[in-house]
Amino acid sequence: MLKLILCGSYIDTMESLLEKQNPLFGRFDLVINLKAMDYYEAALFYENFSDEDKVRLYSVFGGVPYYTQLIDPEKSVRENILELIATPGSRLETEVIMYLKSEIQRMANAYEVFEILAKGRVKFSDILSESSVSSSPALSDILEKLQKMEIVRKYAPINDENNRKKCGYYICDQLSLFYFRYIYRNLSRLNVMNPDVFFDRFISQDFEEQYVPKCFEEICRQYLVRKNKACELENPFEKIGKYYYDDPANRRNGEFDIVTQEGNKFIFYEAKFRAAPITQNMIDEEIRQINAAGLTCRKYGFFSRIGFEGVKDNKRLILFNLSDLYLK
Repeated sequence: MLKLILCGSYIDTMESLLEKQNPLFGRFDLVINLKAMDYYEAALFYENFSDEDKVRLYSVFGGVPYYTQLIDPEKSVRENILELIATPGSRLETEVIMYLKSEIQRMANAYEVFEILAKGRVKFSDILSESSVSSSPALSDILEKLQKMEIVRKYAPINDENNRKKCGYYICDQLSLFYFRYIYRNLSRLNVMNPDVFFDRFISQDFEEQYVPKCFEEICRQYLVRKNKACELENPFEKIGKYYYDDPANRRNGEFDIVTQEGNKFIFYEAKFRAAPITQNMIDEEIRQINAAGLTCRKYGFFSRIGFEGVKDNKRLILFNLSDLYLK
């Protein structure tokens, strides 16, 4: 008996094999959509780094084994970034473009959309206004194709899932996110500058102050999902996502980034990747912000890179240190 195994990294190409008009339709015994590793699994490739550096490395290289196995344990995070993606001729310099080119070569304005998403502009209306995409239907078509490729993900707030205006679109492949945030827009500079100078001028500060803290939120979300699946949370949940709120009194609206829901009960989490402990005053301020928005919350959770200082015992608080995320 002959067994044929077909593998491919191009989502559209592989999915086309499952369509009715394809001669192989209905002939597969098993179809596996192999996902990228999460932050914990990826960290096993570089387990000798500090927990803080594991966060930084996942923020750049994500969970694709081919990328993570290239990380040199004898070099710093900075040196690995420079050697693998932020130097002309580096191993992964053209990886993102070559992968995307085969998938989106007939998709006008796709690179422009990626660049806008990488800057943190995630609402449909913002992407449309900042791009040269001709119309809403054209942008919808681009975003739909990018979602099918599983390189862009659409998030709706868990408390208003059918409201298109409140949805956001995010690059979910970390290497692509890093590339379009720092490399793609600066290619001409990268080609004429010393790589170390380029890193200091166009990557270093934003990477540490904005990029990694935002990626840390995703890591914390993944941690909660891992624990929830393993039945290791005191308060298991049915949904996890963003929570959108309106504050008419102050004429503003906003989102809480990590919220879990069980029935009509919510737990709001705040993730801080800052070089100082979370204090009681900071916790009180976050709780005031939640209460000011008129939201009800069963508990409040906090993730801290450095730890906690002067925080009072409170049964409604859930506190996680960075080390908790990497416990075996």
